[in-house]
Amino acid sequence: MKTTQLIVTVAYIVAMVGIGLWARRKVAQSKDDYWVAGRSVGTFANTWAIMAALASGGSVLGVTALGYRLGIPYTFSMFAGAVFGFPLAAMLVAKPLRNFGKFTITDFLTERFNHPVIKAGVPLIIVLALGAYIVAQMKAAGITAQYLLGISYNQAIVLTTLVFVTYVSIGGMWAITITDIIQGILVVGMVLGLGFLMIGKFGGIGSLLTQATAVAPELGDVVAMPLSSYIGAFVVWAAAIPVIPHIVMRIYTSKDVRSARLSLNYAMLIYALMIFIGVIGISAAGHLVGIGVEDADSLFILMVERYFPPLLAGFAMAAIMAAVMSTTDALLLAISSAIAHDIYEKLINPNASDRVLVNIGIITTWVVGLLAMFFAFNPPALLTMLYTAAVGLIVSGLFAPTILGIWWKGANTPGAVAGMLVGALSYLYMVWFTDMPSLSHVLVSLPLSFATMFIVSTVTQAPSEEMIKKVEQLHQ
Repeated sequence: MKTTQLIVTVAYIVAMVGIGLWARRKVAQSKDDYWVAGRSVGTFANTWAIMAALASGGSVLGVTALGYRLGIPYTFSMFAGAVFGFPLAAMLVAKPLRNFGKFTITDFLTERFNHPVIKAGVPLIIVLALGAYIVAQMKAAGITAQYLLGISYNQAIVLTTLVFVTYVSIGGMWAITITDIIQGILVVGMVLGLGFLMIGKFGGIGSLLTQATAVAPELGDVVAMPLSSYIGAFVVWAAAIPVIPHIVMRIYTSKDVRSARLSLNYAMLIYALMIFIGVIGISAAGHLVGIGVEDADSLFILMVERYFPPLLAGFAMAAIMAAVMSTTDALLLAISSAIAHDIYEKLINPNASDRVLVNIGIITTWVVGLLAMFFAFNPPALLTMLYTAAVGLIVSGLFAPTILGIWWKGANTPGAVAGMLVGALSYLYMVWFTDMPSLSHVLVSLPLSFATMFIVSTVTQAPSEEMIKKVEQLHQ
């Protein structure tokens, strides 16, 4: 059985790398093509690309593990936030940022609030948070490759890292867009396939949940985690979608504002269905099928091995790699743009050519990929908790400056600097030095960021008339 799975997965990976090689000719000279695919991606392609960018290894391995270990209510509280975040992004940022028409979230914040702390601090937050996010994806890839190849976990991490970094570095956003369409459809199909299979096996959703909670009452226990952790999990992802860099870059790739909004809303519907069926069908059934699960992140793989025929199991293994690749490639590209475009071009060499910037982006992709590989050798358990905590840093530091910068003409540079610093630093302090419940830190850091930015903007000099006109133009 593993031979068939291996052949299908390897064939899939080779195809993705081939697409990267094909796209190389298109992106070699243009930073527009390398980072935002020439701003010409249509609604269908962007819908699946957005969905695939968010449907990471955490959404296949991690979400089923989270439901299995911490219960369905807590898992839904987290992923309901992501579902809510899609229409929130469509309403709050899709039109203004697409009209702004640059490359990254940093582009908007540095033009709206021109200050060295913003220019350096925003990409620093992005690199730190997305770096941790990538580590979680590498673990999912390592678990899958270890299972398929019969090699050690560390060897699997090295192998998969080399594959991911190769096709991202050579193909840029064009390669990512094309591969993400394939990857998104594959991921959704396999998760829904296994989920519906389990639901049918145990007599429907109601019957499955009744049987599963009888065996494992904690599966439906709403008090397994503190209430603040439930609310924090929801808020992190609801606020993340409008500002998280690899989703914002997708807004810039859209061919127009209408397409950007439609893509976000269609992606929401697909993502919501996948998470609901995946958690109900796979997490709940995991307690009934008699599979011994030492590492909950392996639950999906073990159930695929037992219930799918060899060829379909091969596609399921490829789907895990697709989930990891579709998010990791977007994260790597977001980090490379933060360093090459946001730091090197803006702070070091404003006259750098597109060719130089693309080459720096390629080098950055390799450096970040190899660093993530090193940290992935000893990752923590429960992928979803790891990368959600990292996303909380982005939300705490960037959400208030972005939303107020778009929608409040009175937002000024001192307020944005103070709001970003207070939000990010308070979040890091609480994560490292307090015993607050998991993911609840954002419930303090995010309001602090908003309050600080509002107060400081109110008591300091108002933005110039020129800046106010620029803000108004974003909404035209």
